[in-house]
Amino acid sequence: MAAAVADYRPAAPLDAKRAKGTEPWNVVLEPTTDVLTELGRRRRPGQVLVGFAADGGEAGLERARAKLAAKGADLFVFNDVSKNGIGFDSTENEVVIVRADGEHLVAKAPKRRIAAEVWDEVEKLLDRR
Repeated sequence: MAAAVADYRPAAPLDAKRAKGTEPWNVVLEPTTDVLTELGRRRRPGQVLVGFAADGGEAGLERARAKLAAKGADLFVFNDVSKNGIGFDSTENEVVIVRADGEHLVAKAPKRRIAAEVWDEVEKLLDRR
């Protein structure tokens, strides 16, 4: 299963299109359900949970490390979206794979190579079970 969900949603969604006007429009957002945390609570024997953290800089990497245990995941793939030339709008990426027993940088490479590295980590976890 894979899920890419929004962190927030409109608190009061409209049933129809809002007509254009001249007055400002404020939209109140509320947090969505944390899918990965819920999956961690419901995890089945042998299941491997992988989280993805698109965040920025060293603070973002620290948040990914904290999320690993807090959400019950086996590993987190941290994508530093503050760096130019990787990630969004690029054919290449660079990630840090964070596990409880350590982490390693997957240097800038085509996204297919990054995906293969993530799968290799999942395979290692499955072999240990």
